[in-house]
Amino acid sequence: MAIIHDSMEIQISKTNDYKLLASLNKEVQELHCSLYPNIFKPYNEQNVVSFFKEILAQKNAKAFVAYAGKEATGYTILFFKKVPENPFQYSQRFILIDQIGVKSEFRKNGIGKLLLDKATETAREKQLKMIRLNHWTMNNDARSFFDKHGFSYFNENMWKSL
Repeated sequence: MAIIHDSMEIQISKTNDYKLLASLNKEVQELHCSLYPNIFKPYNEQNVVSFFKEILAQKNAKAFVAYAGKEATGYTILFFKKVPENPFQYSQRFILIDQIGVKSEFRKNGIGKLLLDKATETAREKQLKMIRLNHWTMNNDARSFFDKHGFSYFNENMWKSL
């Protein structure tokens, strides 16, 4: 899957490079930490590398990286999820977009859309009919991006600090 933008080809590739994913995660983690410092820890490369190494070892996880030429510009981490039927809900199978991020200098170039398209393609390959994701309320850029690409709200979380 590739597009040409400003004479640069954007390519999406599957990856198991947990160090690369950790470096691409830095901006995302720093944003979350600035928005919710009581929840999110400051970025720690060593800890994030270990986390991604563990995640990528799971067989229900897949990661993809977007490249502009040879430069990594964004990433997404997908999980295949199955919720068993219970007395209240039917069973559900879906892809969860656990993380998605594009380096700030490459945003607004279609890279995020290509990463979403890759999630859609992956879901269809597995004959799944749903993709889920969540975002933090104060991340207005994420809200706008996901709205623009057809995602809609179906469940909302709330909290009360004590």
